Amino acid sequence: MKKILSLCLAAALCAPAFAQKMGMSNENAPTMQQSLTMGDAKMSLDYTSITWADGKTLARAADKEKGAPVRKRINDTGPENPLATFKTSIDVTCGDLQLPAGEHKVYFTINEDLSWNINFKMGDKVQTMKLKLEDSGHESKRMLLCLYAEEKGAGVYMAFGKQSGMLSFTPGAAPKK
Repeated sequence: MKKILSLCLAAALCAPAFAQKMGMSNENAPTMQQSLTMGDAKMSLDYTSITWADGKTLARAADKEKGAPVRKRINDTGPENPLATFKTSIDVTCGDLQLPAGEHKVYFTINEDLSWNINFKMGDKVQTMKLKLEDSGHESKRMLLCLYAEEKGAGVYMAFGKQSGMLSFTPGAAPKK
């Protein structure tokens, strides 16, 4: 589940938020809306299924030597123009993040080591987590985020390009280490 959410978020967040949605290839990008109800708990995930110019933007961002301007544009644009909204009626834990009930804007950023982060923004507070992405064995032309139920919570499968990952959301606060 962490791999899926990571990939979905990475795909959504590979480019700056504004840049992720701009360009002719994303002019009419489909928007996806998913919701999940488990007892009294409700979660929803809405996102724009961007294409990243047939992978050219991702390839430029992944160039360690020449990709810094693309990564900067992606990182600068994400907070202002997030690709997704995650809503939850209950407090949840995702990895080591504790996300309170409410609406979170979701965007992706890329570190200098070319690893992807997922960012959850609620008001002025941003919580960031490194995504665990792996080769998916297939290529997704558009970003894919899939919200699903688990035995003890929910998950999001993410896929974009040749990578995928998953995120798990469990009710309540993260366990203390």
